[in-house]
Amino acid sequence: MSHIHISDGIIPPVWWIPGYVICLAIVFSILRKTDLERIRQRVPTVAMMAAVMLVTMSVPLGFLPFHMNFAALAGMMLGPALSFVSVFVVNLILALLGHGGITAVGINTLTIGIEAALGGALFKYLKSKFGGTASAAISTLSALLLSTVLIILFLSSIGVVDIWSGEGLLHTHEEHEDHGSGDVVYRLGFVILTGWGAVLAVILAGILLETVISVLIIRFFMKVRSDIVQPVSEENRQ
Repeated sequence: MSHIHISDGIIPPVWWIPGYVICLAIVFSILRKTDLERIRQRVPTVAMMAAVMLVTMSVPLGFLPFHMNFAALAGMMLGPALSFVSVFVVNLILALLGHGGITAVGINTLTIGIEAALGGALFKYLKSKFGGTASAAISTLSALLLSTVLIILFLSSIGVVDIWSGEGLLHTHEEHEDHGSGDVVYRLGFVILTGWGAVLAVILAGILLETVISVLIIRFFMKVRSDIVQPVSEENRQ
């Protein structure tokens, strides 16, 4: 939901340089504090979630003008620390493939990394109180809402998004038009939505869809392989 596709030269240095510095500092801190031998058995799960995010961030849904990213799901599967590192690797690969600029990697990693870390932390905290299904739903919803707000504020601050009309928030799509008035228009069957009504309808539909799919995936793994759904925080052991 919150992955941005901005070419190099659009994000001001005052944003992308600190973004890189903070992002790399977090990644190096995680790796330095992680006992790599203890998490060796988690490598296949990390690779699986990185592959899932790589695909979902690259392929639009078609019927809605955006794509999912499953960062919250990665947080629930891997835990906050490993999911943040996985998000960084995915964003770097996407940038090298031309899916957004190199200068967007730091900001993208921070935004999506926050989503993954919050999803993982909430799931870990709530799982023993509400069970896997409810915890996964609450964690995913909360993480997606936060990352969406953060990315809207960021895009508005650099002038890419018109905070009043919502223009610039939706990907190009055959059902999505940008009229000369600056209003965003989204057609869904016989229903026509404009401005923030169109933006909110698409965003909420996407958040709901990603939440439902994430919950179903977590429920499946909790039944067949509960040991790989964020086991005891091995990545934080010394």
